[in-house]
Amino acid sequence: MTTMTTGVAEVAAGPEAPDLIIENADAVVTVTFNRPGKLNSLTPQMYEDLGRVCERVNADPTVRLLVVRGAGRAFAAGSDIAHFRTFTDGADGVAYEDRFVQVLERLEQVRVPTLAVIDGACVGAGLIVAAACDVRVATTRSYFGLPIARTLGNALSAYPLALLTDRLGSARLASMVARATMLPAAEAASIGFVIEPAGPGLFDDLVTEVTGQLLAAAPLTVVATREVLRRIRTAGLPESADLIRAVYGSADFRAGVTAFLQGGRAEWSGS
Repeated sequence: MTTMTTGVAEVAAGPEAPDLIIENADAVVTVTFNRPGKLNSLTPQMYEDLGRVCERVNADPTVRLLVVRGAGRAFAAGSDIAHFRTFTDGADGVAYEDRFVQVLERLEQVRVPTLAVIDGACVGAGLIVAAACDVRVATTRSYFGLPIARTLGNALSAYPLALLTDRLGSARLASMVARATMLPAAEAASIGFVIEPAGPGLFDDLVTEVTGQLLAAAPLTVVATREVLRRIRTAGLPESADLIRAVYGSADFRAGVTAFLQGGRAEWSGS
C-alpha cells in the first residue's frame, strides 16, 4: 500500500489518530471518517480535508476510484454540533452552508467514480455526503435520516436539498424531515438509494464486488453521466440564503444547540 500526500495525516490507529484517514492502494483512494466515539460527526476541518482529498485525486492520474467510509458503527452521524456554539447570527449559518456546498460540489465533480461504504448511522450531513457519491453500499444494520427538526432546528440550503430530493424523492424527504424518522437499510435499497444491503459477515464481499465493478467501468462514461445529471438537478436552483439566515439566526436554533449539547430536547417556539 502506498501513501497519498494530501496534507492530512495518514495513520490508522492510536489515541492521536487523525479525524480523517486517507489510504491509496491499487488505484483506490479511501477516505475514512475517524471519530468513532462521536459516531464520526463531521467537523469543519474534516469537510475542508475531504475537499482537499478530492483536489488531490483530480491531480493524480493513477487514481481510478474514491471510496468514502466511516470508522466503527457509523458512516457519519451529522455535523459536530459543538461548532455551532460559535455562531452569533444568521450570517454564520449562511457561510457554513456555503462552505458545505463547496465540499459537496468537489465530491460530486471529482474525476473518478465515488463509492460510499456505509455501516451503521448515516444521518444529517453524513446522509448528504453519502448522497453525493455515485454508488452506495450498506450493511443491514445501517439507517438513514435527517432529524434536524427534532434535534437542532437548523435548515439546509437549496443544493443539498435538491441532491437529497433527487436521491430519495421529495415526498419521502419532506416526511423524513417533518417526522424526524429514520429510513432502514432495506427500505433505502427498495428505492435505489443503496445497493441491496448485506449482513456484516458478507459486507466485505459486497464492497469488493462493487469496487471491482466500478474499477472495470469506463470512467469517462460514469463521470460524464453523473455530471450531466448534476447539471440537470442544479440548473436554476433557487436562492435560499434568506431562509437559511432566518433559521440560523432564530431563538429556536440557539435553543436547539444548547439542548443538544446538554443532552436534552429543545422546546420550539417558532421564533
